Amino acid sequence: MIERKFEKNGEKVSDLRYLTEMMGGKKHLIRGILDLFLTQVPEELNSINDAISKTDYAIIKNFSHTMKSSVSMLGISILAPILQEMENLGANATDIEKIKVLNKEVNLICKRAFEEVEREKLNFE
Repeated sequence: MIERKFEKNGEKVSDLRYLTEMMGGKKHLIRGILDLFLTQVPEELNSINDAISKTDYAIIKNFSHTMKSSVSMLGISILAPILQEMENLGANATDIEKIKVLNKEVNLICKRAFEEVEREKLNFE
């Protein structure tokens, strides 16, 4: 399991430098992406959670892949290897128990990211 260093030392799980650079520092564009993240990623998480409860490997694979793009824009690099492993397991239709463990980690990290993004939005008003 991924060690949650951010819990031990208070490090952020998100890093908005890439997003800020890509948007040329334009606050309204950055705010829009942050708002989109806060609506889209919870929906993706719900889809993955539902797919896991139904052992639907294809949906697990698809949404794990989709989430990698969503979280990369906000510099949540800690999620990339976890989502990649979930995508691979989904593609191979194997080890739902491992997927469940990985998914708990994804949900925990996303919860932390949502809190950070809500606070960061205030900087882009």
